[in-house]
Amino acid sequence: MIPTFALLTLAILALWADRPGQGIWIRRLWLVPFAGSLVAAMTLGIVRPIGLGWVLAFAVVAWGFGQAFLPVWPRRIAGALVLLLGGALISHQLPGFNNPLAIPSGRLTPDAVPYRLHFNFDKTVVGLFLLAWCHARIASAAEWRRVLARAAPVAAATIALLVGLALAVGYVRFAPKFPAEAWLWLWANLVFTCVAEEAVFRGLVQAQLARVWHRIPRGEWLALMVAAVLFGVAHIGGGLAYVVLATIAGIGYGWAYLRTGRLEASILCHFALNAVHFLGYTYPALAR
Repeated sequence: MIPTFALLTLAILALWADRPGQGIWIRRLWLVPFAGSLVAAMTLGIVRPIGLGWVLAFAVVAWGFGQAFLPVWPRRIAGALVLLLGGALISHQLPGFNNPLAIPSGRLTPDAVPYRLHFNFDKTVVGLFLLAWCHARIASAAEWRRVLARAAPVAAATIALLVGLALAVGYVRFAPKFPAEAWLWLWANLVFTCVAEEAVFRGLVQAQLARVWHRIPRGEWLALMVAAVLFGVAHIGGGLAYVVLATIAGIGYGWAYLRTGRLEASILCHFALNAVHFLGYTYPALAR
């Protein structure tokens, strides 16, 4: 299991090896570890043949959607298919995947609801292909510094607001910890959760709505709010309080994305909030 997802992680990290002016082989270097992860996943039964079909189908439509030289209508059709297939993959609605259990069900603190963690191959490939073919990435150290400087206040404000609200409504309590599973959780949350969710909700939904509504006054903020509400609704399994908190968090992630124009900002904002929640407070929530 670990080699499969280590290679998938390497494929995601290799996306930032892409620099302007580089040859096509360097720019597509990420395909090598991805192919290795896919072979390993199929060998171990994590991805079955029908799952391979879904992965390849999403790769094709994501590539088509990201190609500016294609005519408008093929790209619109590809965009609709990206949304349909991406939503189904990220919510584990398509057959052909046996996502392995990484952290067995248990309680991280005695008063918390039970929690378990899967490594999700289907969800992760959505973020990988959207980042690879549909969204620009930071290409220099100077740009990293600029993005981090502009995103840091947004992340801090989002974390402070969400922690305050979660404590106020009794969703969590202060419970600092660093359990044995922490490194595994931090890895999975950043690479397999935050990358995929931000690629869909900010990089796809918010970005495309902002493009369509650019003539509407404050259309970019309307796009941000719609993406945030959809992000909140996607967490309906955690109950109404979780939907509200996730929606507010989505506003913060969307603000980081809007302020910087870079998906990396919303990914890191998302991860920072999740890490503070996991390490400092009841996770995932207080038992009722």
